[in-house]
Amino acid sequence: MKKVLLTLFILGFICEGYSQENNEKTTKNSFTIEEAVKFAVENGYDVKSKKIDLDIAKKKIWETTAIGLPQATGTVAYQHTFKVPEMSFGQYMDPTTLPDGFITRDDILAAYKNSEPIALGVANSTNWDITVSQLIFSGEYIVGLRASKVFREMSEQNLTKSYSDIKESVSSSYFLAIVMDENLKLLKETQKVNDAYLKDLVAMGEQGLIEETGVDQVRIMKANLDNAVQSIERLTLVSKKLLKFQMGMPIENEIILTDSLGKYTNETAFTPYLAEVFDVTKTIDYQILETGVKLQKLSWDRERTTFLPSVAGFYRHFEQLNAASFNFQPKDIAGINISIPIFSSGMRTMKVQQARLNFEKMKVTQQQAIEGLNLKYQTTFNDFQTSYASYLTNKQNMQLAKKIFNQTMIKYKEGVASAMDLNTSETQYLTTQRDYFTALDNLLTAKVKLDNLLSKN
Repeated sequence: MKKVLLTLFILGFICEGYSQENNEKTTKNSFTIEEAVKFAVENGYDVKSKKIDLDIAKKKIWETTAIGLPQATGTVAYQHTFKVPEMSFGQYMDPTTLPDGFITRDDILAAYKNSEPIALGVANSTNWDITVSQLIFSGEYIVGLRASKVFREMSEQNLTKSYSDIKESVSSSYFLAIVMDENLKLLKETQKVNDAYLKDLVAMGEQGLIEETGVDQVRIMKANLDNAVQSIERLTLVSKKLLKFQMGMPIENEIILTDSLGKYTNETAFTPYLAEVFDVTKTIDYQILETGVKLQKLSWDRERTTFLPSVAGFYRHFEQLNAASFNFQPKDIAGINISIPIFSSGMRTMKVQQARLNFEKMKVTQQQAIEGLNLKYQTTFNDFQTSYASYLTNKQNMQLAKKIFNQTMIKYKEGVASAMDLNTSETQYLTTQRDYFTALDNLLTAKVKLDNLLSKN
């Protein structure tokens, strides 16, 4: 009994440990940017859809390939004939009916009898046959096989683009969330300082060292700052929910962002982009366009092959159960079918011309898209430069405004500065703080877009 209890205790301990380990794996809620992107790649809705498209493309290749491989079909048919047709060979002479000895004309005529009718079929019959066919030559098949492989290539490129797009969206949302966290942290520090100043000012007011209106002015400032903190807290929650949605993570799950802004806001993280050279041919959008041109060219080639003959060989084995007496159906047949297009009143020619025009149109679309990608890079790069300059300026402004606010608070306590001066300096500090974090988010977003365009994924 003791051994049984000991065994159960050990098994329970192992199962509990395994359960805890499993729960830790399934409830992971701490993410760096790289981990968040990896999670999104594995669980994102768009990526899952693109992976299914790639699987479909792979199966489409085999489907197209199978057209040129041997095909076998079997058929079983049952047939009932209500009235079986018959055939008679007329009269015939039966020598056994002739008398011995002298035979007269009448005897010969009497020896003729009507032949029994012969059925030309059976009332109930079951037939089965097996046919094996093999495509020998078809221009459409050859082009179709090439097109299916190019289609798979495009599906792979679409999946790669989905990876790039999800990295851009997740990274932007991640940056927004940690910017909001940092903004909230700084606001709470300011709030804490204000609370301390307000406590001191209330004590000084009670002692008659400063006017009550001055204390009320600081109370108004505190109320405004409290509202700002609550607003940023709500926006921080919304930004994290957006991030979880883009990651394919349940909205109700908790998420902890472990990366800090300092890792991405040092000068070396931005200056290399100022010397980057854009090569449009390296972008996934350009590669998808190139593949689209290939597909359109293959569509043109396929229409041109409709003027060529197609050749197929076949073998057929036929069996008939309960066959009729007269059955001329051969059991084994082999042959070759050649289909030669002769005349279509210009229909095939028009299809070829349409395919050629669509190919030329695709080339124009490609050139337009290339120009659009170059323009997009220039716009994004200009946004990055503007955001970078704005970030540096607002960062310096926030530091100066904080310094002015602290000095004004000290002067106010000493009676040198007025309540209006204090209110102005705090408003200026909060404004520069807001502008700084807005500029920082714009800069990080522009950086992520540049990463995507420069294929830094």
